[in-house]
Amino acid sequence: MNNQALVLHRRMRSLAPDMLHCREVELRLAEDGRHVLLSRYVELYRHEHVSWCAIQQHRVPLARMVRWMVDNGEQVRS
Repeated sequence: MNNQALVLHRRMRSLAPDMLHCREVELRLAEDGRHVLLSRYVELYRHEHVSWCAIQQHRVPLARMVRWMVDNGEQVRS
């Protein structure tokens, strides 16, 4: 199974000459093919100092996500 992530948001910005703030949100299909994983990654990097990093993952059954989209989405007519 191809498990490539769909990058929903990616931002890198320099807060100072020696400091970099990175943030990324991505969506991927879990290995079981029945769940969707939403991952949030945040890192604060400082040259020659302690860096800070946090990763959060949320897992939702794919069937529940599709039902939510049908119930809450706007119907599109061609």
